[in-house]
Amino acid sequence: MPGPTRESNLSRYLVGISLLLGVVLLWTASNFITAGLETGNNSYNKPFLITYFNTASFTVYLLPTIWRKYRPSSSHDTHHRNSPASHHYLPLPTERQRSRSPSRTRSITSSPRAARISLDIEPVSSSSPEEITVEVLPRLTIRETAEIAAWWSIVWFIANWAVNASLAWTSVASVTILSSTSGFFTLALGRVCGVESFTRTKVFAVIASFIGVLLVTQSDSSLTESSEPTLPSHPIFGDFLALLSAAFYAVYVILLKVRVVDEERADMQLMLGFAGLFNTIALIPIFPILHYTGWETFQLPPSKEAVIICLINFCITLSSDYLYVLAMLKTTPMLVTIGLSLTIPLALIGSLFIPSSSSGAITYLSLSGAALVFVGFAMLGWQGYEENRTAQRVIISQSREADDERDSLDD
Repeated sequence: MPGPTRESNLSRYLVGISLLLGVVLLWTASNFITAGLETGNNSYNKPFLITYFNTASFTVYLLPTIWRKYRPSSSHDTHHRNSPASHHYLPLPTERQRSRSPSRTRSITSSPRAARISLDIEPVSSSSPEEITVEVLPRLTIRETAEIAAWWSIVWFIANWAVNASLAWTSVASVTILSSTSGFFTLALGRVCGVESFTRTKVFAVIASFIGVLLVTQSDSSLTESSEPTLPSHPIFGDFLALLSAAFYAVYVILLKVRVVDEERADMQLMLGFAGLFNTIALIPIFPILHYTGWETFQLPPSKEAVIICLINFCITLSSDYLYVLAMLKTTPMLVTIGLSLTIPLALIGSLFIPSSSSGAITYLSLSGAALVFVGFAMLGWQGYEENRTAQRVIISQSREADDERDSLDD
């Protein structure tokens, strides 16, 4: 058991980071593709409609779930699902579980069929032993998955609509800066919910990432001041929406981590499918309200180019948000929040190869900001890796000691 456990836990964290980097690539590509969709003379500025279609795309995930439910099941599939080997995964302690009660009992969420295990751990910084308790958390039922999807879909929609709408009322620089405050919200809310703990590395990573975004945005603003004669129409309202988006973004990643804990407890495709279905049905009555009040008149994409861009965004949202949720559950909310700021240094690299990008985007100020963003993410990722590796070594060591003790008793 130690071998598979170590391999699955360490590789799980690394797979989460890989998925996050894939999401960063997809979102950066989407930013370049849609750069002119909501600005310019032929803009298609419909934040509610665009967010609605992107959310509705999640409904596609119900199709494979329905197929698995109604397809003829073979005895081999049933045997595989019930096989103990398919449940060998043993997750590491989460931040929420590490910060529990003075009794020094820690919980490790295992797969639904795993046993309860208590291990006495000798911590590095203390002379008293510390107990790790493996608690069994049952797999979420379809009803529980639907309940989580219901509130998650609302929070997700508000977070994405707010940032899309803010672009119409304030400057891109303000939206970028205020959206990057999500790291502060994630750390604070995560601490309240017991998912994250305050450490110097995390605080430094959040501050470094924010300062990095600030420097890059300042560099971009100095380049575009002369080319933007029109001022934002409602800057205060736009800034409020950008800040609201950052706060709701933190809410949905933290609460999702609290309720689901790790991806083995839930059918993530089913959850996203429910979220898409709920939003698709529930938000339809809002369209006539927005249309007749003049807040957002209903209009389909005016050109073939706009249709293609919307379809590309549709596909990117469908894949990237699924990968993003998996990455968050395999790692931590803080890591994925800071990791998304990597779109900034990646965008600077992309500007070197895309003719339509600003030729002066690469400056000492922007390079310094991109370096800070990267350093913050690297430090946070390395801390998480070390925590995973240390905890895993303890679990393996104690498991081997327990096996040796059983063998001696048998003899």
